[in-house]
Amino acid sequence: MVNLFHILSMCGTVMMLACNGDPIHADNKGTDVGRKIDVRQYGAKGDGKTDDTKAIQAVLDSAVVGDTVYLPKGTYLIRTLRLVANVAFVADGMIKQPPELAGKFAIAKQNSDAPLFRAHRISNVYLSFRAETVNEALYASQCRNITVANSQLTGDSTNSRSFSAVLWYDCSSSRITGSTIGYYGVRRSSPKTYNPGTAIRVLSSRGITISGNELRDNGENGIFIHDSGDVEIDGNRIYRNGMSGIQIGFNAAEKVANYRITNNRLEHNAADAVDINNRAHGRVVAINALIAGNYSHGNGFVNEEPTPDGSGIATLIGVSDVIMSGNRAFANNRPALYAEGCGILVANRNVTDGEFEMVGNWDQVKMHNNAFRALRILANAEGNVLDLRQNEVGQVMLPNGIRIDSLYVIENKIGSGPVNINMQGNLKFEGNRLKSAHDVGALLIVNVNSASLIGNHINNTKNAAITIRKTAYNIFIDSNFVTSGGTWLHDFGSPDIKIGNNQIQEHVETTAP
Repeated sequence: MVNLFHILSMCGTVMMLACNGDPIHADNKGTDVGRKIDVRQYGAKGDGKTDDTKAIQAVLDSAVVGDTVYLPKGTYLIRTLRLVANVAFVADGMIKQPPELAGKFAIAKQNSDAPLFRAHRISNVYLSFRAETVNEALYASQCRNITVANSQLTGDSTNSRSFSAVLWYDCSSSRITGSTIGYYGVRRSSPKTYNPGTAIRVLSSRGITISGNELRDNGENGIFIHDSGDVEIDGNRIYRNGMSGIQIGFNAAEKVANYRITNNRLEHNAADAVDINNRAHGRVVAINALIAGNYSHGNGFVNEEPTPDGSGIATLIGVSDVIMSGNRAFANNRPALYAEGCGILVANRNVTDGEFEMVGNWDQVKMHNNAFRALRILANAEGNVLDLRQNEVGQVMLPNGIRIDSLYVIENKIGSGPVNINMQGNLKFEGNRLKSAHDVGALLIVNVNSASLIGNHINNTKNAAITIRKTAYNIFIDSNFVTSGGTWLHDFGSPDIKIGNNQIQEHVETTAP
């Protein structure tokens, strides 16, 4: 173990007491004072039977800045240890908590009385250990620069109200890296119910990094974050948890900002891959989040039965300033992207077999260079800007009576019509490739303030390719290449319609010999 701290100079003799009361002398003269202190030399047994709590706590309490408390191979029975500022803790042995310490999580009591490690108002601590715990492996409050690295934490998979493995409360500049955390709480067995037990729980904290971990088989979430900001979640594998892989919640909404959720694998979690939910506040909150490079598969099921959740890329409710880029999502239960009542969203270069679904109001949503099954907007939706460019999408499903001030549908490949436009607002439908075999045609414009249809390739095998109703105003149709099984255009008396420079070809049915 390389010591984390380098002290320029310390003088005098430091005395430590072993658990038998004998003094432990350490000559700290010089520039490098950090020591690796073997707890077995000072009374810890590591035999799996003796309670080693007091012996190891004595070593921790007597350690000085830069020391590393070390547990060699063996099995150490430990109740709760209080961590000390500027002192590292490294264990090659296995740590076990006595089963009689097990507590029950409740909304009114979200931390136990007996975590394995307790840290309060300390800083500069490094932990690397293996443990089987009945409560939290680490509960840190009001701490700074705490690191958990290369650890293996296993919970009680029989506790139906398990505490989390790691709980950060009001902490800053802290991290969990390269660790495996699992089996905190009973595994979910029903689509209708779930049990508490989360791998990592972050409350009212800032500057938290969670990277390169394996978070698996916990009763509830892989990661739950509440009222926290400046969070990086990168390169984790999060799977088979009883709720969302990553869930972010709000109370004091102004604290939730600056998130990077990148390069994670989120598989077979019972709810969403990523869930960011601000529904309760009644106002949109800008969170400055990047969700990028993640892979998700099979979320939203319990024993192959669907749950009410299961988005593949993200569920976003009441948030703004979110970029989703380069994600891949397959075989998830719910839409790949579910956006409800959001502000500014950007989705680019995502690939999924799922849908993008939008609900309620939004400000500006840009979807560029994605491949997805369908865009579905639900009834009574209202938005300022919806910008679809260079996507490959199976269907575009817009209900009647919505309002979109500016709808841009530009250079997309739309696999199946019809595209129905019956809205308040203005449309630019330009440079698209649209195929349809529907009886109502490929493009139906019923109600719109204005629309430009320019440079599209529209292929319809039945009836008219384009239909314009008289309630659609200021229509400009130019330079389109249209193949149709019937009349290429049905104009039902639209005011101020302008048509020119379109190339029309009759669709010819072919049969195999």
